[in-house]
Amino acid sequence: MLLIKYKEMEQFTEEQIAKIKHLNELLKGEEKRVLLFSKKLQSSLDEMIEQKQMDDYKFISALALFSDNAECNKRNKKEEDAPIYVELLSIFTKTIDDCLFTNDWNELDSAHPLKQIHFCYSMHCIKFHSRFTWEDILQIDDVWFDIKVDYKFMVNIKN
Repeated sequence: MLLIKYKEMEQFTEEQIAKIKHLNELLKGEEKRVLLFSKKLQSSLDEMIEQKQMDDYKFISALALFSDNAECNKRNKKEEDAPIYVELLSIFTKTIDDCLFTNDWNELDSAHPLKQIHFCYSMHCIKFHSRFTWEDILQIDDVWFDIKVDYKFMVNIKN
């Protein structure tokens, strides 16, 4: 058993805390990489609109989590080659708010042993938007950020 739970508190080993910190740091770094990519892509897309190559666009982004742990996959009803969790993100949009990448998104109680970790938004989503236990989080092996663009073309019939 990875976690020993008692009452409402959870006990963590130093190794588990280090792994959660490491995951959070990896996610933070990937968020920055995807943010830079999104801004460059947005600039290119805006130029295409100016040149009348298209009329509009929309970013669709998602966070997908994968585990190689059979028990974790079973607990989360994972189908073959499917993620154990997917969340649509609204952080990579036309109007990117930098506070999503700088604020501390950790909502843990001040007495929690992980409260001192400055959670990035993705880590916040994993812990507070999903039904994942810390055990599930510790068994994440891969994280994918998916950025898709819907290109929009309009025909105005009224004119």
